[in-house]
Amino acid sequence: MQNSFSILQLFIGSLYLAVNLILLYIFLTPRRSRLFQAAALIITSLVVYYLCYPYNDLLNPRFLLRGYMLGTLFLIPCVLIFKESHQAKIFIFFMNYSLTQLTFLIFIYLDQFIKTGIPKLCIMIGLSLELAALPLINRCFKAPVRDIIRTLSRQYPVFTLFPILSFLLLAYYALQGNFTVSTFITLVLSTMLIFFTYYLMSVSIKATRRQQELEVISNTDSLTGISNRRYIERRIKEEFRRYQKTGFEFAVIIADIDFFKNINDRYGHDSGDKILIEIVKDISKAVRSNDTVARWGGEEFLILLPATNGEHAVSSAERIRKIISENRYDCSGDLIPVTLTLGVSVAVPGESMADMLKRADAALYYGKEKGRNCVVMSDDVCRE
Repeated sequence: MQNSFSILQLFIGSLYLAVNLILLYIFLTPRRSRLFQAAALIITSLVVYYLCYPYNDLLNPRFLLRGYMLGTLFLIPCVLIFKESHQAKIFIFFMNYSLTQLTFLIFIYLDQFIKTGIPKLCIMIGLSLELAALPLINRCFKAPVRDIIRTLSRQYPVFTLFPILSFLLLAYYALQGNFTVSTFITLVLSTMLIFFTYYLMSVSIKATRRQQELEVISNTDSLTGISNRRYIERRIKEEFRRYQKTGFEFAVIIADIDFFKNINDRYGHDSGDKILIEIVKDISKAVRSNDTVARWGGEEFLILLPATNGEHAVSSAERIRKIISENRYDCSGDLIPVTLTLGVSVAVPGESMADMLKRADAALYYGKEKGRNCVVMSDDVCRE
């Protein structure tokens, strides 16, 4: 009888461990070799098993307390095996521990209430049901939980404490050893509140991400993938306000593809669109990381250059012009040259943002009249 009881204890313990480990692998991604993973988990399991072995009564508070303390040793292989941040590992570890502990406690209470005659039968059934539900958890909860751990790793590490607190609450109920209906109801309701909070976190993150995606879409040119006119106008306003407060100069470049209509007429609009995309790539490579390239309209582009004076703005525009003119672009199998005409203006005291853009536009059209494929500074137009 004692041997049968020990085997049942070992089986229940193994089932509990298996559920926890599978949950870890559902939500976290391994970075170590399988041999390392197996060795780390086996060694930790053996240590925990032999330290728990003297205690045979699953419902004894001393056994439960010892089991909780030793169970946290699995956090060590968790940290070593998986590649996510430490906050994510701790969050998932204790969230899983809370989930399996909840199941364990609920069926301990049922075992006490029902009195099946077979010791720990309800606990074994509960853990078996949880094991069977793991594919459903993987399918329905993997993505939301990964959203949570990505967010808390980047922005809200304090939320790492949340599953630890929920686990401590469950451990508190378990250590009471008070298997009454009122305690059971309190346990279930408080745990439902905890996991409902997880749900709210997931929904909030999903809504925030969707809002960010919509914002990106509204600020991005659908063809080229760069910023659109709406976004760049807002950025220029920001720079202009900063200039008015600090006096730090900034510049804008308006670039127009020369004879682009001829390309569309000869090769078709699909080829023209491909050239636009390729030119955007070349312009983006030619500017600094803090510069902003936007589609201003049609075949026109606007480049915003923060903290830039006239000399450096003209130098940047000339670099862009040279890169484009020296390249050859595939148009329905033909490699054709493409050139840009660029107008440059720098913020000056006493003018509006609209005035600054008008000067860049006037410089651009002056360059068109001058013969195209050139860079024109607005100051030069004004002097002439």
